[in-house]
Amino acid sequence: MSVLKEYVKSEKETEIVSKFRENYFKEYSTFLIRKGLINEGSIIVDVPSGTGRMSKEISKKINPKKFILMDINPEMIKASKKNLSSKNTFIVGDAGDIGNLIKEKVDNIICLNGFHQYIERKRDFLRSCSKILKKKGILIFDISTMGLNDNYTKDFFKTQEEELAKFVKKYNAKLSLPKWPDKKLLTKYEKMILKCGLNLLEKKEFITWKSIENVRGDSIKIRGRSRLWMKSLNYEKRKEAFIQSTKSTVSKIGKSKIEHNRIFFIIQK
Repeated sequence: MSVLKEYVKSEKETEIVSKFRENYFKEYSTFLIRKGLINEGSIIVDVPSGTGRMSKEISKKINPKKFILMDINPEMIKASKKNLSSKNTFIVGDAGDIGNLIKEKVDNIICLNGFHQYIERKRDFLRSCSKILKKKGILIFDISTMGLNDNYTKDFFKTQEEELAKFVKKYNAKLSLPKWPDKKLLTKYEKMILKCGLNLLEKKEFITWKSIENVRGDSIKIRGRSRLWMKSLNYEKRKEAFIQSTKSTVSKIGKSKIEHNRIFFIIQK
């Protein structure tokens, strides 16, 4: 989870993250509440909490007892304190240590936009969730991926990665893109959940189709995201890399929409 320290480095960057994900916060906070996964009067852990905007969105719709917001990046916690009242608890720490850093039993743990890419000690995290959840308490985490069911999407990202590699090679830079989770990895996560003493109640998948322009925009609007992938290049060169690699990919394999899959793992102690 140490990569989170590089994700945002200033207040300005935290504001960009919040604005960029605004629709996500609104849509999926509504889903969690309507499905009855989080309720009035609950103690809810939000980890990694990011800017705290998901918790803020939830608090607009229901009245939890309190949130415990936790993130390894101090800039994110600073932003969370601005977005939520002081009645809540704010912790800078690694998600793998959540069982030691949180001393009380909680009703819910939400781990959104973080489990796959940013939590390195996944087994420690899941075991710790089992430790601090109340009996019948609910853990929810989501996995964002591309092309689970669509071969064009898979070909697009394979080709784009090849084109990106050519670009960064010109600058003697190293490309380190995260791998989109596939069905095999999702099954591995299911088994991990069970081995950590938790029960998987349901997997809920949302499928949307994004234009290639949207996918490119997603990659370059948040500076910290591309910083992790091409560390030795400045932002302008990283931005150019995505623009040029997307154009090259489209010219090679054609232009279409990309399948985006978001899978919510709904887990009970």
